[in-house]
Amino acid sequence: PAPSVMLGAIAGATERAKVGTNVTILPLHNPIRVAERAAVLDLLTGGNFRLGVSIGWQDHEFEAFGIDKRERVRRLEEGVELVRKLLTERSVTYDGEFHSVEYMTVTPRPVQDAIPIWIGGMADPAIRRAAGLGDVWSISPFESPEELRDRRETYTDALEKYGRTFDEVHVPLRREAYVAEDDETAWEEVGEALLREHAEVYGDIEGTDAMETGEDALESLREHAEDRFLVGSPDTVIGQLERFHDAIEMDEVLVRTHFPGLEMEHAEKALRIMAEDVMPHFE
Repeated sequence: PAPSVMLGAIAGATERAKVGTNVTILPLHNPIRVAERAAVLDLLTGGNFRLGVSIGWQDHEFEAFGIDKRERVRRLEEGVELVRKLLTERSVTYDGEFHSVEYMTVTPRPVQDAIPIWIGGMADPAIRRAAGLGDVWSISPFESPEELRDRRETYTDALEKYGRTFDEVHVPLRREAYVAEDDETAWEEVGEALLREHAEVYGDIEGTDAMETGEDALESLREHAEDRFLVGSPDTVIGQLERFHDAIEMDEVLVRTHFPGLEMEHAEKALRIMAEDVMPHFE
């Protein structure tokens, strides 16, 4: 619930890892506070911070923060504009629909001249918005390679509208991941936790509500995940990653190996196997 606090702790434990939010629901936050936290995190990481933001979709979050969900697009667009100004300019004066400042300078200043702003999105309007507003399109973890090919085309067309090309931008692939000695072990260890997460949290956007109940729920998830997630043996995951690279030509992979209900030792084991048996294939 407090990514900037967590990232501050992580910044003290590493000197080389890049860290970032993925994602901050920007319409729920004051852009001035977001810019201030970004600047401090950039200093703590020695210039290795990236700011990921998105529009949000869950009604209860907007209700809890007292934000009208119908304003979310305008709040995101205004928020990105103000955050970027505060992080790259001094003495910022800005008069927006939701926020206004006069002669404001965020201090201390970040290390990077321009902290990269990643914008998440799945639908075509969101992808086009990421091309126009963001430095990077933060890809959701749900698309199959075939769906990613279509969305890459949408993104490429939108980039060209703004005078950029796909070859010029950073392309991170975000995936749910779990690697074990073999496919069956992987699913035995992560299956229930992954099922709970995607039925309860992401079922609406994945169209997987039916997985929440029924004897075949886990098998349905496994079929759904086959061309979307990275779950299985090292060889299986390598093959899955190669399919994604054929579709999107990513230059970075962000993986989540821990899900609610999964024992931490299993998540750590999955990371170790990923590092030892999957990553070397791509080096």
